[in-house]
Amino acid sequence: MLYVVFDDTGRCLVSRDDPAPPGRAERADYDGVVAVRLTGTPGEDWARDAPDLQGTRLLTGSLLAIVVGATLTASALVTPWVALPAGAAATVYVGRRHNAAVARLERRWANRHRMLATRAEVARFRRAFDAARTVLVAWPLLAELVRIPSPRAEVSASLWTLAGLLHDHADLAEQYAGLSDARYGALPPDARVRAGLEDRLTRIDAAQRALSAEIDRRIESLTNLASRCAAFERTEAAPDEIRDLAERTAAIVSAYRELNGATQQQAG
Repeated sequence: MLYVVFDDTGRCLVSRDDPAPPGRAERADYDGVVAVRLTGTPGEDWARDAPDLQGTRLLTGSLLAIVVGATLTASALVTPWVALPAGAAATVYVGRRHNAAVARLERRWANRHRMLATRAEVARFRRAFDAARTVLVAWPLLAELVRIPSPRAEVSASLWTLAGLLHDHADLAEQYAGLSDARYGALPPDARVRAGLEDRLTRIDAAQRALSAEIDRRIESLTNLASRCAAFERTEAAPDEIRDLAERTAAIVSAYRELNGATQQQAG
């Protein structure tokens, strides 16, 4: 299952786990790709933390309250010299368990979601998402002909990979902007670091161009498959000659294999 969340600020979250966003949301399941549209403004950090973190913090707070209460009770019944060290040890233990649990949840969340925050990123991903939706909606009409039950795995993997590439591209753009400001800002002309900055800028620019080309190639694979499916859907109601039907079916299978090949290449 893949979740794609759009909010009113123009951001897009792509997640392998249900992000359970706050507020009102409209959902549509396209055969394993769930589109979520937030109808309100959830705030800047609505997707920054894993949904389970709040529950973990509440549980830890409850446990610490119990420890404090038990320590005070023991101090009154026995002696502070025994109760306070035991309470302190219990507090340290609960705190360490909490930190470990939070770290696990944050690692899992970071590995299973991608936030796209700029207009350029979201626009490119939206093009791929619209193509994926076209493919998934049209596929039941042609599944028997192409003998492929569903492309959900390939389409979901393609969108997930694309989100990661777009996120990496945005990181490179941010690095380039920061180094460019340093290079062309208040840096003295004879500064020794200038040559190093120029070399770094050149390498980042080359990496950006290569990444952008790969992103375009993957979007093209999805849009090509979508156009084939849409063309079949438009002509499906009007019977054509068997040869034309076979050619259209072969074109869809070819586009599907191209997408599948790109997905397997990334996985390998």
